[in-house]
Amino acid sequence: MKLYEKDSYLTTLKTTITQQGTDEYGNFVSLKDSIIYPGGGGQPADRAWIQAIPVTKIQKNENDVRYYLKEAPNNLPQQVDIQIDWAQRFDLMQQHTGQHILARVCEDLFQVRISKEQITLTDSFFEIDTKLSPTQLQTAIARSNEIIRAHKSVFILFPTEEQLKKETLFTTPPKYFAGLRLIKIADFDLIGCGGTHVQNTAEVQGIAFTQIKEHKKGMTLHFTCGNRLFQQFESNQKQLATLTKATQVPITGLTAFFKEQQEKIDTYQQRLAAYQVQTLITTAKEIAPNFVYSEATTANVKELQQAARKLAEIYPLALICTATKSDDTLRYHLTCLKENSKLPIGQLIKLSNQKFGGRGGGSALKGDGTLPYSQKEAWLHFLQD
Repeated sequence: MKLYEKDSYLTTLKTTITQQGTDEYGNFVSLKDSIIYPGGGGQPADRAWIQAIPVTKIQKNENDVRYYLKEAPNNLPQQVDIQIDWAQRFDLMQQHTGQHILARVCEDLFQVRISKEQITLTDSFFEIDTKLSPTQLQTAIARSNEIIRAHKSVFILFPTEEQLKKETLFTTPPKYFAGLRLIKIADFDLIGCGGTHVQNTAEVQGIAFTQIKEHKKGMTLHFTCGNRLFQQFESNQKQLATLTKATQVPITGLTAFFKEQQEKIDTYQQRLAAYQVQTLITTAKEIAPNFVYSEATTANVKELQQAARKLAEIYPLALICTATKSDDTLRYHLTCLKENSKLPIGQLIKLSNQKFGGRGGGSALKGDGTLPYSQKEAWLHFLQD
């Protein structure tokens, strides 16, 4: 019997072992009754112990559930004590109930479709098929917290079809609910769900977004609830205190301070990039007729390309190669102003890849690639030829 389906607050249980043994996953037992949530529906399994032995894996089969133990179960008594990690269970109950509230609010206010709901031990999120504005997102959180503070009861139902006909709160057609376990938040939401939940919305305590990610089909809304929310708030406050002490700037001035620092960093990076480009230009050498090579110790692809374009203006008839060493790899850019009809640059790079174990590609007039730095000299001779 799945006792967690009727009561999410059970933390201990004495029950009977119905089967024990070893299979490809390890040592297992099956139980007559259980309070251990096995995972599913986007919610992780409980952390639990059987006779004080940690449960390391839970496998749901067609006829039973197998609980895999850290130690061999050969010496277990017929009657065993089960215990779950209540702190983790309650945290997941808060997240899961908060997810129901926030998702329903988004559906009601903005007619979004919900998908890919997921709760982990560190993160909770779901996807919506619409991109909401910052004001709409703020409205959704405010409304969700109103529901939480409204002290609404949360019920576990196993309704008959007759009972379903009397319900007016549906997020899916009534036929889908027939015979299923439903979670009902009084006069607000009713939905089929197999997870664990609190008994009252007030136990969720509060909800807030932690991250919003936009994608082609809509948004992924990351959020946190309850004790996890307050722990995160405390952690954030400690980090802010550390930052204000280190910068000697009050919290209200941190945004402006870091914006100023980022602008300085951007300026220094632009100067460094210009220096790298100039270094590549000034150290360039025509190591063979119409073949110019320049290598810098530190340069990125964009800087290699900028330097090559400027060198092509100085040497309009030459093949230009700018390069840099990254670990044991030579990263290079090739360019020329006039196409070589016999061997366009893209084809040249393709031959280089085959001959020197490199990677890359390009068009007739330019391209980028890499190859082992140990092949540099042989590769340069290949280009000259």
